[in-house]
Amino acid sequence: MVKYPLYKKNAQRKNTPLYPGLTTVSFDRIITYMPYYYVLARKGSECHRHYVQLDPESADVLHDVLVGRYDLVQVCEVPRISVEPELVIAPAP
Repeated sequence: MVKYPLYKKNAQRKNTPLYPGLTTVSFDRIITYMPYYYVLARKGSECHRHYVQLDPESADVLHDVLVGRYDLVQVCEVPRISVEPELVIAPAP
């Protein structure tokens, strides 16, 4: 007789995040607290440059994830006045 593990009826599948470790916070906290980070990722001739607002722990996780995918990665905190508005990735509502 084959025994199967117990499961709950109508159990929902657990969604795992694409980038585990990144935290989500309220929009008000993002605007008032979180610093901007400059993100540079290069692989061959492909180059991505952006500014994002993250908490320090999420910036570390983002750096670790990008290191596995790109040849050159830079994630560093920058002052708000040096941010180029056309390169800002806005937070999701």
